[in-house]
Amino acid sequence: MKQTLIAVVALSAISAAAIAEDFPPLQRVPVLEEAIPSTNPPVKLVRGARIRFAPRQPTGLHRHPISVAGVVTAGSFVFEREGEPEKVIKTGDSFFEPAGVATERFDNASATEPAELIAFYLTDSKDRALIEMLGSK
Repeated sequence: MKQTLIAVVALSAISAAAIAEDFPPLQRVPVLEEAIPSTNPPVKLVRGARIRFAPRQPTGLHRHPISVAGVVTAGSFVFEREGEPEKVIKTGDSFFEPAGVATERFDNASATEPAELIAFYLTDSKDRALIEMLGSK
């Protein structure tokens, strides 16, 4: 019985060592670092949403009363925050929309393919509005 236990422990250690050698160490590559503006309420809740866009679909001029961070999960978008040049963000790219700053464009960049993103809203309650539409430019 004692020899069986020793054999099991030894095999477990060998198996664990073999598994550890099969994988490289995890790497954390920074993709986003933004300061939360003072206009953001104290963050007590993170709400996430998957948002799908039809080809050519715009978001429209808007701002958020809370900051939003996210990642493009399919396709690409034309993204323009107030006071900054527009840029194209693609699958795997992150984005940040600070509380109180207008987003002039967040539009599907493709005329033929859908696009998708996942947004995380940094809010203080589930009752706070996530977006405020501002009309046209």
